[in-house]
Amino acid sequence: MAEHGGPWRMIVRGAFQDAWSTATQQEKDDVFHAWIDIHREWQERGCMLVATLDDELNMVGQPGARLWNFYSLWEIPGPQVTLELLNPFRTEDPARIRLDRFFRFELVVGTPIASMERALGGPVRATAP
Repeated sequence: MAEHGGPWRMIVRGAFQDAWSTATQQEKDDVFHAWIDIHREWQERGCMLVATLDDELNMVGQPGARLWNFYSLWEIPGPQVTLELLNPFRTEDPARIRLDRFFRFELVVGTPIASMERALGGPVRATAP
């Protein structure tokens, strides 16, 4: 819970970089597993995944017309954690894959619109864990 008395939310907007589009399937598998590992680290920091969205249904090839093509929504302990969450993507650690070569991200942080959520009975989980 944040000092304001409610949860903080974060939308992660992401897009593929050229390195993803030209990677071999093995490289993509390695990058995907590294990406998931970082999100597990987020969970260890108190972040909770709420939902994801991949909007590639109506597109082929590398996204170009839109800035972002995948999204995730998280509840986070507070806005102060965002730098810690992004740092692993741009790591200089030779033991880790530098994921900012493959994806670019932008975070949007704010609080819920509580009156809307109360009025609509949400949020509710759309998919089973």
